Amino acid sequence: MNWIDKIKELTTKQDKSPELKKGEIKQILIQTASEFLPDFEFLAYKNGCYSFQRQRQINNFTVYEILHVIFTLKDKNFACSISSILNPNYIFSNHYNTGFLNPHKDLKVLKHNSGALNIQDAYYFHNGQVETTTKTVMEIFGDFKKYGLPFLDKQIESIKTNEIVKCGFEYIDKLQTDKDKLKKEIAEELNKGGLLVPSIKHPIYIDLKEKLFSVNGLTKDDRRVISKTAHELLEIYWTR
Repeated sequence: MNWIDKIKELTTKQDKSPELKKGEIKQILIQTASEFLPDFEFLAYKNGCYSFQRQRQINNFTVYEILHVIFTLKDKNFACSISSILNPNYIFSNHYNTGFLNPHKDLKVLKHNSGALNIQDAYYFHNGQVETTTKTVMEIFGDFKKYGLPFLDKQIESIKTNEIVKCGFEYIDKLQTDKDKLKKEIAEELNKGGLLVPSIKHPIYIDLKEKLFSVNGLTKDDRRVISKTAHELLEIYWTR
C-alpha cells in the first residue's frame, strides 16, 4: 500500500460517532489537554492555530512553552509544533526556528528524530468524525507528553548552562545604548539585506557575534546558529 492509499484509509474509515461540527474541535482539544497536560492552558486561537501554553521562570526571564495545533476539517489532518520562547513577540509565530533562544520545531520531527518526513508521517490524520478525531487528539497530546516535554526540559537546561547563551546574556546586560535607535538601525539593515540575518553589519551586532564565536568548545552546529542567536539576543535587549 502506497502513502496515498494509507492516508485515504486513515481519513475515510468510518466509525459510529457523529460528524464533527464546526468549532467542536476546540472543546475536544481543551478537554484532552486538561487530562494529558494539566499544566498547559488554552492560550488562544489565532492565525488558524490553537495554542496551549505553560510558563516557567528561569533567572530573570519568563519562558513561554507552547504547543501549536493547526486543524483542518476539509483536509482531515492536524499539523503540530512546539516552541520554547524567551521573546514573547514570537509566541504566535508560525515560523520554525533552530536558534538557541526561541526554538520552534515540528512535533512529528521530534517524534521521528528526523528532519525530512513523508506526508504520511508529517501529519496527524482524522476522518472528520468525533470518535476518531478525539483519538487522534489523544495521540497528539500523548506524543507531546512523550517527546515534547523532554525537549522543553532540555531547552530550559540549555539556557541555564550553555556558554554561548551565558556570554550573550552577559553582553546585553552590560550594553548601554538607545534601544529604539538600535532596533530601527538593525531593521533597516535587515530590509536592505533581504531580511537575511548574516547581512547585518551594525557594529554592536558584529561585536556581539564575535564575542559569541570566541566561546571555547564551539561545535559545528553551534557556529551555524550564532548569527541568528546574536540577533535574538539584541531583540531581547530592546524588548525588555
